[in-house]
Amino acid sequence: MYKKPSGARGVKQAYERLLGANLREGEPAWLRAMRSVPPADSLVRETSQFSTRGRLGFEQAAVDEGNKAVEGERIERAVAEGCVTSRHKKSQLRTQSTKPPRIEFPEDRLRRTFYRNHPFEKERPRIVMEPTGQTEQDWSQLTHGHGQVTGENVIRHQYYLMQNKGLSEREAYAQATSEFYKVRAREEMEAKSARQEALAYGACGLAKPFSASQLAAEDRALRRSAKIFARRAEVQNMRSAMSERMFAVGALPPSS
Repeated sequence: MYKKPSGARGVKQAYERLLGANLREGEPAWLRAMRSVPPADSLVRETSQFSTRGRLGFEQAAVDEGNKAVEGERIERAVAEGCVTSRHKKSQLRTQSTKPPRIEFPEDRLRRTFYRNHPFEKERPRIVMEPTGQTEQDWSQLTHGHGQVTGENVIRHQYYLMQNKGLSEREAYAQATSEFYKVRAREEMEAKSARQEALAYGACGLAKPFSASQLAAEDRALRRSAKIFARRAEVQNMRSAMSERMFAVGALPPSS
């Protein structure tokens, strides 16, 4: 892709062209300095000269829909009689942004939907090690009986059902999540059975001295607070009784 030179380099090149055309006499000192130490490129990213959107298959449909949506949206101007005006689309009048185009795959939408409905799956620890080293896997099934089942398995299996089985996004989501719930229920039952079996054979839980000491300190603090509140309540009751007694004495009529 062509990238125009920075402003400083443009000045040097323009002056060299003038020298080549014999429009300037002699080389100034700054030109020799710029040749020995050329200026750096601009840190401002230039706008891409080529369109990078709509290249993939799933993006083409979105691009076509966007073109149909903006088709016919033109800006009408009041022009005097006899004058000629040109019509422009709103998309052509917008200033092109220097930001790179956003790349979004169909799995991203499925991933947002799944983790919005299952937020606690993000907190579940995952195994990042790849035992086989294969980058491509068969997602016709949620699990093949080995490996860890995560939310990514559900997303990949749902996308497989949408692309190869012809299911809609809602139907594929319902089928993939139903299988996922069965796997999670089986894992919970296995963990519960293993815990009960270990306890039946005499296993004991891991001792947590730090947690026990913290609970004991919390219990002592609660008992101390209960005593302080009881003492404050007793003092408040004594003050209330004293105030009522003094009020009753002041309200009595004087004896003759």
